[in-house]
Amino acid sequence: MTIEQPSEEDLSQASPENINKMRKFVNNFAEKSGSFLHPQSEITEFLVIGLAKNIDEVGRPLCPCMFFEDKEEEIEKKFWICPCEEMQRWKYCH
Repeated sequence: MTIEQPSEEDLSQASPENINKMRKFVNNFAEKSGSFLHPQSEITEFLVIGLAKNIDEVGRPLCPCMFFEDKEEEIEKKFWICPCEEMQRWKYCH
């Protein structure tokens, strides 16, 4: 199964500045921590867009793969802020 690269519409969901910031962050974190990104680069790119969108919305890179009823409450818990606890533990990101 293949997934298409994010479209311009997908990319427009977050600011270009935060998309670039999160792309660098994700790649640097993976390299320094020994974590693994998804083998399909398109999945990683959608993750980057989601992280950037959450920074635009609430000021923190909350995991975009999770649903949060109250994002502000989740920020206080810090568990799902990238790199989330699960990623740090298992060294794998979606």
